[in-house]
Amino acid sequence: MKKICIYIIVLLILFSNVCFASEIVENTTVEVESEIKEPDINALNIYSDCILMIEKETGDILYERNGYEKMYPASTTKILSAILVLENCDLDEIATVSSTALKAVPATYTTSNIQVGEKLRVEDLLYTMLIPSANDAANVLAEHVAGSISGFADLMNEKAQEIGCKNSHFMNPSGVHDENHYTTAYDLSLIAKYAMNIEMFRKIVTTTTYTLPSTEAYPKEDRTFTLSNSLLNPNFKNYYYEYATGIKTGYTNPAKDCLVASAKKDDVEFIIVVLGDGYIDGVLREKYIDCKTLFDFAFDNYTAYYKNLQEENERKLQELATVEASAPVSNESDSEFLLGLAKVLAITVIVFSLLFIVRKFTKKKKKKNHYKFGGRKKPKHRK
Repeated sequence: MKKICIYIIVLLILFSNVCFASEIVENTTVEVESEIKEPDINALNIYSDCILMIEKETGDILYERNGYEKMYPASTTKILSAILVLENCDLDEIATVSSTALKAVPATYTTSNIQVGEKLRVEDLLYTMLIPSANDAANVLAEHVAGSISGFADLMNEKAQEIGCKNSHFMNPSGVHDENHYTTAYDLSLIAKYAMNIEMFRKIVTTTTYTLPSTEAYPKEDRTFTLSNSLLNPNFKNYYYEYATGIKTGYTNPAKDCLVASAKKDDVEFIIVVLGDGYIDGVLREKYIDCKTLFDFAFDNYTAYYKNLQEENERKLQELATVEASAPVSNESDSEFLLGLAKVLAITVIVFSLLFIVRKFTKKKKKKNHYKFGGRKKPKHRK
């Protein structure tokens, strides 16, 4: 019996070693520490208290300061409004200006002098909403899409969730101040990233001037607007940025100075969101200065960094492939198959061994008890 127990223990140890070895092979991963140091973007002199920068294609966050704090977006709201209009309307559709759309714009907010009853193309209203940031045009488009400003706001919140926003709530299409109308720099970066994949949107936000066509209700052609984003205006020497591609400005007293900006160079594009900004020494606007600083740093460092990182990863993968090619197992699927087969064989050997032992032990026991239970008398030993 002692020999049997030892044999069983040996078999169990053998089986456990096979399983343990297979787990080691399955769970072994190659960890590669990058030899490339990421540029220290945090060493830059940035004035904004709420700012976030991403790379457009990947969505990688390069710089962030209070980027997840709830803030008032002001007219950067119109980026989301434009998305809904472009996805729900044809550009040649005609929208009629209502009195409710015009009255919903508070005094001192930007308007485009459109008239009640005036019939305008959706495309013209989009240019008017995004270039000079006209709030009356935003309301007309909202009513055209959803029938009412509140109905359009519902669509905005649904679309924001679809895009991935987690801490945003919109009450109107223009950004007119409301305590329940808020977002974050991160959420706005998602909205901007989405919008910049729409060709017509990109075209509009890079247009520097636009003239609203005359209509029967307004026969003049004097409604010419200049883009509010100074990054694209060469006349603003301190703010102009040659690689700028958009996107939208904003300002209210509670929201302060806001900007969603983009710039592209060598097929790499960045998006920066700045909220709640002010002035440097009461003169220069922080949002433009910070955007230029971050864009310059990104173009000087980001592309080279990720290009080198990609080349390094490719080299490491080639080295790993060479090691795997020299191993008996050619690929991962074959390895998994062989490990599984080894487990099955080990279990089979143990099961049959145990059966053999039990059978042998049972036969010996039966032989011992044959004379006791088998109906024959055990012969007596001769003296």
